[in-house]
Amino acid sequence: MRFLLIIFVWIFFVGGLWAYTANRDASLPAGPAQVADREVLTGAYVLEITPSFSIEKDPFALALDDAPQAPGLEVRLNGQALTVDPGKILRGKVIRITEGFAPTVGFNEFYVQASPPMSEIHLDHGLRVRLLDRGAPVVDHTIWGSRGAVVAGTVNFTLATPKEDDHDH
Repeated sequence: MRFLLIIFVWIFFVGGLWAYTANRDASLPAGPAQVADREVLTGAYVLEITPSFSIEKDPFALALDDAPQAPGLEVRLNGQALTVDPGKILRGKVIRITEGFAPTVGFNEFYVQASPPMSEIHLDHGLRVRLLDRGAPVVDHTIWGSRGAVVAGTVNFTLATPKEDDHDH
């Protein structure tokens, strides 16, 4: 009797786990998540990133592609990489991104990652991320990294459809 109970419990739990894992992904869409066709805003948007450290190439990073990115800095808007001037990025120097920058109506997300210098592993570091529309700040957020760790994070924001009188200014 105990042997039959063990077989029943084993079939119940393992069979239930198998059925769950076989069917859990059926409701998910196939392939990467795609943002629905949303209206791309064409304003005078400028993304400013101000590091509290001199950004250097991460000595531990695995280079998978030869993208013309600034060494040690990665910026993405809604999953799409933004082009950053690969020049020397210094502490306190504002990095302005305007090219290829297309926020959409509704939810948007920036992903920013930067590597501090190895000589400053004992310090905490920050990246100030600002989104400006015609010079007025829309988003102002600081991402922090502690003890020399790679500073990485996301900044979420929502943009509304601009009103007709907003274009007159």
